Amino acid sequence: MSVFSLLSRYASRSFLISFGIALLCLLTIIVLFDYADLQRRVGSKEVSLSLMLNMVFLHAPYYLEQVLPFLVFIAALFVFWRMNRTNELVIFRSTGISLWRLILPISLTALCIGLVDLTVFNPLSSAMHARYEKLEKRYFSKGKEDVKVSSTGLWLSERVGPNQAIYRADKIDLKKLEFQNINIIISSPENEFVERIDAQSAQIQGNRLELRNGWDVHVGKPAEPFSQKFIETSLDQKKIENMRVNRGSFSFWKLSSYIDLLEASGLNSLKQKMYWHSMFASAFWVGAMVLLAAAFACRPQRQGKTILMVLIGLIVGFFLYFFKDMTLALGSAGGLPPLIAAWLPPIVTAMVGAVIVFDQEDG
Repeated sequence: MSVFSLLSRYASRSFLISFGIALLCLLTIIVLFDYADLQRRVGSKEVSLSLMLNMVFLHAPYYLEQVLPFLVFIAALFVFWRMNRTNELVIFRSTGISLWRLILPISLTALCIGLVDLTVFNPLSSAMHARYEKLEKRYFSKGKEDVKVSSTGLWLSERVGPNQAIYRADKIDLKKLEFQNINIIISSPENEFVERIDAQSAQIQGNRLELRNGWDVHVGKPAEPFSQKFIETSLDQKKIENMRVNRGSFSFWKLSSYIDLLEASGLNSLKQKMYWHSMFASAFWVGAMVLLAAAFACRPQRQGKTILMVLIGLIVGFFLYFFKDMTLALGSAGGLPPLIAAWLPPIVTAMVGAVIVFDQEDG
């Protein structure tokens, strides 16, 4: 059967309509809940309604990307259940049309949605999420500690008493906790310059940072050289590794170059590698979700318990969705290779769906 046959176009169109309705419903829920959460966090702060709506709009695509495979599963489940309930599946099968001839065009349509999401929607979503992060940090955060890596080096920040300290270094050795060519700028709570320290190297020793061979500049005073200087710090290996590096702000296309920057700066890039592989695998997971939906929604009406099978399918879908989170956590922690951790959920989903569909076809 041609992929572009009348039956294929009908199945794909039905799926797209179902997917569009599910997308609009979920988007409405996301917007309402995200707005309610922002309203709760505002408290006594003076934040305008237009700013809050703007933040909700910027954040919604990020949430949609996270649930896209399950959204496709719900849409496909409804399409197959409707075809089954209206006896369309019985008519198709009586004319010799296999269930696979319905699954194939819907799976290819879902796969196209996944690829468009990965290559086109994801860069847009990442840019919007990065903008959301800036607005959140400006209006809702209180000097959050974070880490950023760019072509200019490694950037860290922490609270030092009432002041904010910003660190820039060419490279860091996490095992020895040593920085190379480090610059430290300390600012007051009013964002006014307090002190700048430049050093060739620095090493964290307990709750102190030892700086070697550099210059110290206080506001209103001339620069003073030093061979050794100590300042207080709360940074340690675990804290640096766990600092805020928001992967959602990097698109699929830019994440690989960011991984190279992390490795060049001496930071662990395992979580970012895992995230890159999971994004790539998710584009194909949506196709496997269609197969799983057909497995639970195409049970013949004469056998009864169709609604029960659909409910079981929803439970299995939720389980596989959380199974993906579990493998993602294992991959990020080094318990599984990133490639295996990312592709295990799609493979398991396809195997479960294929076994059940083959059983139904043989029965």
